[in-house]
Amino acid sequence: MKTRFVTVINIFLAFFLIGGLVSCFKDINSEEREQEIIDEFLKNNGIDAEPTESGLYYVELIEGTGTQPVAGDTVEIFYKGYFLTGGVFANNFNSAPRRFAVGTGAVIEGLDEGILYMKEGGEALLVVPSSLAYGSEGNYYLGIPGYTPLAFEIVLDKVIPGPF
Repeated sequence: MKTRFVTVINIFLAFFLIGGLVSCFKDINSEEREQEIIDEFLKNNGIDAEPTESGLYYVELIEGTGTQPVAGDTVEIFYKGYFLTGGVFANNFNSAPRRFAVGTGAVIEGLDEGILYMKEGGEALLVVPSSLAYGSEGNYYLGIPGYTPLAFEIVLDKVIPGPF
């Protein structure tokens, strides 16, 4: 009886260890695949941009002429968020602007960072790796799987000086 129990425990441990190893390899492959998707998107759209230190790709479409926000300012933006492989998951161009305080974690890191490069009235494209968006977990409510890079077309409509 004791031998059978030990055998069951050993089998359980083996499955547990193998499952852990497979998930590690799966994560590495997901990260590699993510970069391939980003590179393909940039190439297919004729975008020649280098990532920032954090990994964000910032492409200025129209230079703004107004105030450039700093952390603590409140901004109002219009945006369209979409998957690099196709499909829109968020769009407020036909509704009220999204208002948030920059640098407070109210939005994903990639948006927070990208907004800081813009000036009021400007338009930009942000290509956001998952590490600056929803990470390995994704966002169930928005239907965004883990390791999913995203793109945002942003219009910085208004900057309201801080503090928040």
